[in-house]
Amino acid sequence: MRILAVCQHYWPEDFQVTAVCEDLAARGHDVTVLAGLPNYPSGVVPPEYRRGGRRREERGGVSIVRAWEVGRRPGALGLAANYYSFALSAKRLAGRLDDGFDVVFAYQLSPVMMAVPAVAYKRLHGAPLLLYCCDLWPESMKVMIGERFPWLLERYRRVSKEIYAAADVIAVQSSAFCEYFERVHSISGEAVRYVPQFASDEYLGEDFSREPSDRVNLVLMGNMGRAQNLPVVVSAFARMRNRDRATLHLVGDGACLGQAKRLAAELGVGEDVVFHGRRPYSEMPRYYRMADACVLSLSGDSWVGATLPSRLQGYMAAGKPVLAAIGGGARWVIEESGCGRAVDPGDVEGYASIMDEFVEGRSAFDGCGERGRAYFAEHFTRARHVDAIEGMLEELAEGGTR
Repeated sequence: MRILAVCQHYWPEDFQVTAVCEDLAARGHDVTVLAGLPNYPSGVVPPEYRRGGRRREERGGVSIVRAWEVGRRPGALGLAANYYSFALSAKRLAGRLDDGFDVVFAYQLSPVMMAVPAVAYKRLHGAPLLLYCCDLWPESMKVMIGERFPWLLERYRRVSKEIYAAADVIAVQSSAFCEYFERVHSISGEAVRYVPQFASDEYLGEDFSREPSDRVNLVLMGNMGRAQNLPVVVSAFARMRNRDRATLHLVGDGACLGQAKRLAAELGVGEDVVFHGRRPYSEMPRYYRMADACVLSLSGDSWVGATLPSRLQGYMAAGKPVLAAIGGGARWVIEESGCGRAVDPGDVEGYASIMDEFVEGRSAFDGCGERGRAYFAEHFTRARHVDAIEGMLEELAEGGTR
C-alpha cells in the first residue's frame, strides 16, 4: 500500500505515530508522513528546520514532508497560532501531493484540526481515511477552558463533528470513546473501533518483587495534572483505618502537585505521603520494586476521564496490583483483566476501603500482577497495535469505505 499519514507531531518529537509509521514501512508499505516542524513541548523550532530547511527527510524507511507552523507558545492565542498554522499550511501542501496514495491515515492528537489536511486529501482524491483518535474533541478543549465560553465550545463541536464524519473508520484508544462518538457525534457501529495504544513491553520479563519493608507501599507514578484527581488519592489515604501501616509515594510532577502537598499537610498525613518529584524513566524500576501496589485516579467529570492512561499499562507490565478510582476504558480493563480493584471516580470512601482491604489482606490480591502481565502481553504490545492499524488500512484500501 501507499499510505499517506498525517500528524502535526512526528520524529524527533516523541509520539507513538513515528513507531507505527516505521513499522508499517518495515512491513513493506510505502509510507509518506505529512507533519509539522518539531517544536513540542518547548515551542522552539530547531535551527536546521528554520527558513525552509529540512522540509523533506527520510527516516526509518518513511518519507517525511514537513509543513510550516508557528512554534507553540503559552496561552490560548499562542496555542491557536500553532494549531491553525499547521492545519492551514499542511492542507495547502496536501493539495500538491500526487494522487497515488491508496489510503490516508490521520493520527489525531490535540487539536482535532491536525486532521484537516487528511480530510482535504480524501476529498480531493477520493482516498479512504482512517482516523486514529487519541484525544476527544471538543471534550479536551472543554477541560482546558471550562464552560466559560459556550459559543466557542459549540463552534468546535461542529468543527470536530465535520472532521470525524469525514473518516471512513475511526479507531479509538479507549473502549469508552466508542460511547462518546455515538452520543456526541452520532457515529457508531463498525465505523468506530477500539485499538488501544501500545506500551513498552520491556518490564514484562523483569523481576519487580517487593523489597523488604515494614510498611505497605502504595505508589503512584506519572503526570500529576488536574485530570489525575490527586485530591481523591490523598484524601482516601488519609481516611484509611490502617494508615499507620502504609505509606503513599507520589513519583512525578505536574500542575496539581502543589495542591496535593498542601492537602496532605492539612489532613495531617504529611509524614506518610512521600513526594519524590519527577524522576528519570531509568529510575522507574526502583519504584516498582518498592511498590506493593500501584494507585491510579482520573477525574470523572468529563469524557476525558474515559481515557486509557498509559501508566495503567506500565503498572500491568510491571506485574503490580492496581488500586484505582476511575471509570471509562481503564475501569473496563482493570475489571476484565483482573489486575486489581476499582471504584468510581471521586469515591473517596470507596477508595479508602479498597486501600484498607489491600493492607489488611494482600493475599486476596494474589495473582493480580500475573493476570495484568498476561493481559498486557495479549492486548498492549507494539506488534498487536500495528497489526490492527495495518489490517484496517488494508481493508479500506481494498474498498471498505463508509
